[in-house]
Formats: sequence, C-alpha cells, structure tokens
Amino acid sequence: MIDTYNYMTRAMNQLIAEQNKAAEDLRLAEFHSLQAQINPHFLYNTMDMINWLAKQGRTDEVSEAIVDLSRFYKLTLRRKETLSTIADELEHANIYVRLQNMRYHQVIDLVNDMPDYMMDCTIPKLTFQPVVENAILHGLLEKVPKGGTIVITGWLEENAAVILISDDGVGIPEDKLSGLLSGKGTSKTGTNIAVFNTHRRLQILYGPEYGLTYHSVPGKGTEVELRVRAAGIP
Repeated sequence: MIDTYNYMTRAMNQLIAEQNKAAEDLRLAEFHSLQAQINPHFLYNTMDMINWLAKQGRTDEVSEAIVDLSRFYKLTLRRKETLSTIADELEHANIYVRLQNMRYHQVIDLVNDMPDYMMDCTIPKLTFQPVVENAILHGLLEKVPKGGTIVITGWLEENAAVILISDDGVGIPEDKLSGLLSGKGTSKTGTNIAVFNTHRRLQILYGPEYGLTYHSVPGKGTEVELRVRAAGIP
C-alpha cells in the first residue's frame, strides 16, 4: 500500500508539474505571438520617404535615414530576446521620431525626462514605440498646424516601474478611449492594435495589475501610464 501511495503521489506531482509547464508554455506563446505582430506600414512608409529623398538628390538625408532604419530594426529584431532596457527602448523611440520627423518636416519634439537610475530597468522590447507612434499619428498630426511634443518620464513605486508618455495632441474622445485597451479599437494604420498588444504583453508577463492606462482630455492631450514590475535597478 505504501508503494502504491508513493507511486500515486509521484504521478500526481508529475501531472501537476506538466500542467503548470503547459500553462506557462501557453502564456509565453501568447506573449511571443503578440510581440511578433509588427505592423509593416512603418517600414513601407519609410522606404517611400527614402525613395523620395533619393529622387530629390538629398543623398546625406538618404544616408541618415538608412542608418537610422537599420538601427531601428536591429534593436527590434536582434537575437530572440524578450526583454530590453529602458535605455534601449528610449533609443528605439528616438530613432522612430527622427525618421518620422524626416517625413513630416521636423514637427515632432521628443523630450526624454527619464531618471538615470531607471535606465537599466528591464522591460519587454517594443513597449515604448507603439505608444509613441499612436501619440504622433492620432495626436500630434491631427492638430492644426501639425506637430507638438511628447515627453517620456518615469519613477519607482514599491515593486513597480512606472513610465509616463504624455503628448499635447488633440486628445482622444471618451468613446474611442475605452476601445484602445480592449482590442476593439480600430485605425487605418493598425496603431490601436499595436497599443492593445503592448498592454496584453505586459499583463501576460507581469500580471493583470500591470500594463497601460490611458488618460486623455480632448483638445489638450493624452497621458499613457505604463506599469511594469521593477527589475534590473540596483
């Protein structure tokens, strides 16, 4: 009886471990699936811009754009790492804004107000860029005249690292705001889906209390709070 009991105990423990591993594998598979959904419209638009610059004979700007685009996708696609650092995410966002400014005639200001002690904090790759992209396309470029400022800052709250990305764009109406993080929001560029994917990735990785929170005042601007588990900070 003791042998039978021990065998049943081992079998149950093995079954529980296998179920836990299957659940974890499913969670990571969903995370990587969301992270792999990079909308190609940015690449297409940038290549169109580079082609236009080349036809204008603006070779220095063509070279600058190609170098930035190469670095942008190197940060995006390098190895198969899940996590990056806030420093790398800021560089990624800066490159994105530089390329967009070449396209939209330098109407976007990106202000980095991130404290130095936050720079080594680990965070999933492609966390900042979708939020910045959404701020530009649906906030700053909807203004008359087009343009404005995006500010990225952050701080620590107990075990959480909080990043705030704010813009002085046109803001988001309440009826559209509710759809952004539900997966039901739509846009011609797909940026709403990218924002939802970012939110889901953070929740899958850290838990339901983490992710994105939007606050917006139509006509004044939008603030997006990104909350992740603090890691990599001395």
